Amino acid sequence: MTKKLLLSLLPLMLCLSGLFTPEAEAQNRFDALRFSTQLPASDPNTIFSGGSSVATFTGFGSSIINPATLGLARESEFHIGIGMRDVNEDATFLNRTAAYDDAQTAFTNAGFLYAAPTVQGSLVAGFGYNQLADFNRAYRLSGFNPRSSITDLFFDNSFYFNTAFNAFAIEENDFGQFPIFREDFDAPFRGITQAATVRESGQLGEFSAAIATEFVQNLFIGASLGIPVGSYTYRRNFLERDIDGLFGPIDTEIGGEPFTIPAPDGVLLQERISADIIGFSARIGAIYRPLPNFQVGLSYSLPTTLNIDESYSVFIQTEYEDGTSESAQLRGETSYQVKLPARFTAGFATTGLPVNLSFAAERVSNSSIQFRDFDDLSFEVQENENMREDFRDVINFRFGASLNITEAVIPSIGYAYLPAVSREAGNARQLLSAGVSVGVNQSLRLDAGLQYMFFDDEQIVYEFFDYEAGDGSFAAETIRTSVERFHAVVGIVYRF
Repeated sequence: MTKKLLLSLLPLMLCLSGLFTPEAEAQNRFDALRFSTQLPASDPNTIFSGGSSVATFTGFGSSIINPATLGLARESEFHIGIGMRDVNEDATFLNRTAAYDDAQTAFTNAGFLYAAPTVQGSLVAGFGYNQLADFNRAYRLSGFNPRSSITDLFFDNSFYFNTAFNAFAIEENDFGQFPIFREDFDAPFRGITQAATVRESGQLGEFSAAIATEFVQNLFIGASLGIPVGSYTYRRNFLERDIDGLFGPIDTEIGGEPFTIPAPDGVLLQERISADIIGFSARIGAIYRPLPNFQVGLSYSLPTTLNIDESYSVFIQTEYEDGTSESAQLRGETSYQVKLPARFTAGFATTGLPVNLSFAAERVSNSSIQFRDFDDLSFEVQENENMREDFRDVINFRFGASLNITEAVIPSIGYAYLPAVSREAGNARQLLSAGVSVGVNQSLRLDAGLQYMFFDDEQIVYEFFDYEAGDGSFAAETIRTSVERFHAVVGIVYRF
């Protein structure tokens, strides 16, 4: 095996691939969209209603939608809840479909409301934690790829290049450098067997303080300040193996002398990303009751800035048929900001009826999402422009219904429709929810239910220079997934 000299990337290749930095590889506009997407997920009753409680009080979680809802609370209360999340994905890659799933458990909500004694009207304050979103994804892929190798990505991308070079996944001889599975750029690619697993996990929640009052009769106003906090992890294991023995020893020349590179057997890529998230949020809202059993609500969430501290690692290992191997690793850290869009929500709700209905429409200005404070300013500008062009401003619709014949048992159902945000790779998401609130006694209630979300998705596995196209273009290996996510929640509410 040759002793390598670390060479600069060819200017032509840099022109083809773009000047990527570790930040540029770790983040893109879909990462910003991930942190921006908020699901109807907080306390159990807010989940049951599909997140439609902009004009009715369902618990402290409704203050995340409209802080004025707290003014409708009649009693002080303490609440806590926990959720069990499970994601199932059927992923199609190279015309083969594989199923994979993953499960996580985490607190969904905890907090305290104080309804102050008043002669008339109401004054309610609260503090607590509510889950805003979770990042659970899990899929796997496998198949025989007749047109590209993951080493093509390494060769054309400066983020991976040096690590792959040091791991001998990129070789060199007297004629230049080449991916280990593509020693002749002019010859047809022989094909390689690929398999991978990808897992994403974590959640975004918010510690918030809110206050609401009946400002004048039948008009409630409220405001809240919050600190969003969360974590995100990404794990990808990608293995290529020459199962069919298509690649033999590579006879070449090193320093003018004949040299044989052992036959490559496989290449392993392991990627890890861990991020800590913190920010600041603010909301205002109002509810008006024009009729005894009918309320309308409005709320506005100011743009929120999240500070992201991220660490990443890349491990690449090349294995040979003679049993030897070479490996190299890259580690790094980076910090940046994501500016999330403003949200305007309006809706209505009925109260005091045997069957109560609620509806909310939420406008989200996704085209205003921005990256900030990247070291690579050119990437920051380009990616922000990509978001302005690709992301739509959308209106999310949410519906809820509850059966209120008796306070002892109150069943609820909900539905939410979240339109696709990305013009390039977006699909609408739908959520169904159902739950029940059971009164144990005058003070204690138990809540339990299930939220089900389903959508189709398409992701880029990796991009590579298309050597066989002959037109200097890049191509991409993609994966299509059918995603089902289940969120079972249980909670306790103690009123006094």
